[in-house]
Amino acid sequence: ILTLCLAAALAGCGITTLPTPEDPEPPAAADPEEITYEVTTDPHEETVHAEDGTLLMTVSFQLPHLQAYADGTLIETPATPAQEEAMARVNTFNENFNQWRESGDTAQSMEDAKSLYQSFPDAFSNTSYCEEFTYTAYRTGSLISIAADYYSYLGGAHPNDVYFSWNFDLDSSTFLTIPELATDPQAFTLAVADMIEVQAGERFASEPEYEGLSISDIYWDNYRETLEKWSSDYAASFDADGLTVIFSAYELASYANGPQEFHIPYAALDSYWSDSGRTVLGLD
Repeated sequence: ILTLCLAAALAGCGITTLPTPEDPEPPAAADPEEITYEVTTDPHEETVHAEDGTLLMTVSFQLPHLQAYADGTLIETPATPAQEEAMARVNTFNENFNQWRESGDTAQSMEDAKSLYQSFPDAFSNTSYCEEFTYTAYRTGSLISIAADYYSYLGGAHPNDVYFSWNFDLDSSTFLTIPELATDPQAFTLAVADMIEVQAGERFASEPEYEGLSISDIYWDNYRETLEKWSSDYAASFDADGLTVIFSAYELASYANGPQEFHIPYAALDSYWSDSGRTVLGLD
């Protein structure tokens, strides 16, 4: 009887069984941040004067400087693994150009200018020493291609231009040589050397001042060996139209012949790229 009364009392109080709560929905995953890169310029300007105010030397280095952004905001202190990875790339890129600047003899050239002025002040009556570094940057796929010109006048009969290049793959965070992008690097290197040699021959044949002369009459005796080292020892970079290779004065011929520049369009190189190379170059 007691049991029946208790059951009736509970029913009379209107007690009901509560539903089991559902598992809470997990928070929506945040969209991955967008990491972007930009090549800016890291300028270094300096002048050297004698005690009487005579200008002895100017230095103007406009070095490439890589920056990374997360969702459009410059990364200064990385806050996520993706930002840390981006800054590792940035540091690898920038350290290369810091080393280039520190490896030069600019400080010695400044001292040389001061010393020369003390002995021969007239040497600076119409001119002064100078060192300049300028560049262009081109981005294609994951590759940043830098073409640079180092111009200097440090006395002597004439100034000098020396051309440099760097090709940096953002995905692997490495500086690479262009043949690494080809299926067969050696075959690619020789093919480009052949294309350069053909261009040189056509150029000389079309210019009256070289009438009757062959490449071997104009270039150094070992010019073919030099051509075949275009990717490792000389300036080779990309732009919107293709591959540009520049040999500075003296590298292929006399100073009077000047730098030797060659341009090869992407179409002429299309069959040589590896699959990974095509990805780096954004040719997929």
